[in-house]
Order: sequence, then structure tokens, then C-alpha cells
Amino acid sequence: MPRRLRTATFDPELVAQLRAVSGPEPIAALNRIKERECGEPLLDIRKHCPGVRVARTCLPYLRQSVAEKLNAAQAALPVGYRLHVTTALRRKETQQALFDKYFAELTEKHPEWSRATLRRQTCRFFAPYDQPAPPGHCTGAAVDVHLLLPSGRQAELRKPLTGWKAARSLATGLSEKAVRHREILFAAMLAAGFSNCAEEFWHYSYGDAGWAVRVGERDCIYGWAVLAGSAHTNVGVSEPSAWNK
Repeated sequence: MPRRLRTATFDPELVAQLRAVSGPEPIAALNRIKERECGEPLLDIRKHCPGVRVARTCLPYLRQSVAEKLNAAQAALPVGYRLHVTTALRRKETQQALFDKYFAELTEKHPEWSRATLRRQTCRFFAPYDQPAPPGHCTGAAVDVHLLLPSGRQAELRKPLTGWKAARSLATGLSEKAVRHREILFAAMLAAGFSNCAEEFWHYSYGDAGWAVRVGERDCIYGWAVLAGSAHTNVGVSEPSAWNK
């Protein structure tokens, strides 16, 4: 028989810190946040965050202050550990395609559901693109990060859970190793000033509507951030890039 993994609990002090800057993000609450766009540029984090590994599939742009906080989080990690960014900026077209695709899949799978139910279930996994509050990734304020060990390998953050059962930041039933690795990630990101999406341990942001709801602010400083050459551009890029096409 396979050896049973011992589960662990999170450090209570860290749990309190996390819950203070995490929590539910109802769309109605997001839409009540007043946007006060500060006009910060997007920075290429491959250049401006050299200590962080960036996935090849990632559109590697974040707002200037967010990129600086990412550097601060990297510096807060134990020696040898690194952050691995899997998603940073996301184009509106990409967000729309992801949302619509999942909505269509649910429609086919559950023809008995009403449109309201289909939309509500889709919003559980993909932020809507047609609301006053832009999705965090579309503002350049949100980043999805994982943890790399000193060996360069991915740190264990999920076992023995799988799929969305492992997604909640404070999921129960995680192995001791997964809990300790999550604590390392949480501590570094919170120390840098990020807030965390309670439903996704990998998702952090600063300055968007999601961040404002989580930390109890009424205003946010970032709205839509679209790369030069795309429609509805309101924020520039600090330097040209092959991604800008």
C-alpha cells in the first residue's frame, strides 16, 4: 500500500495575516470600487524582475509598483527559493475568449441551467470582462505565482489534493510539505504588500479592484491596461517587446 501523507495545519499567526488581506470578491462589491487610474506604465518583468522566473507562455508585463513588489517578495524568500510567474498581464481579448469558452462548455453540459446560473458558475473560475471592474490580470495589477525550490524544481503546493480541491489558499487536508511551502509563498507575498485571492493560492494583486475589496479600500489605482497597438489603450509600455503584436 502507498504511504499515507501526513496532513498539517497552517501557522495561526500567518492565517490571521492572510485573512486580513484575503476573502470573497463578489462582483457587486468589485463594481462599487472607484477607479482612480494612476497611469503607471507596464514594465517587462523579464528585465525588471531578474530574480524571478517567468513562464515562456506568460505575457510578461506588470504595472511598475506591482513589479517592484514582486522584486520585494522575491527578496523576502529564503535563500535559494524563487518565484515562478505563470500569468501576469492578460489581454482583454484573451480574458473574453476564456470566459466565453467556459460559458459555452457549461451551456452544452447543463442545458437545463438558466443563463443567470451559467454566468454565475462561469464567474467562479473566470472574471467577467463586461463589468465596470476590469479583471485583475487585465489591469497589470495581478500575478499568478508558484514557488521554486533551491534545486530549481517546483515546490510541492498541492498534495494530496488535486484540481480545484487544492485551489483554496487555506485548503484543508494538505501534506506537511505543501503547507510549509505555501506558508513560505504567503509570507513573502504578503510582506511585499500583495493581497491574495482566497479561492486561488497562486493569485495575488495590488492596486486593482480585487485588492481594494480584500483590504477594505474604496478606491483602486489601476484600470484597464492594454498593450500599445490594441484597442482601448490607456496605459503605455516602458519599452518595446516582441509580445507587443
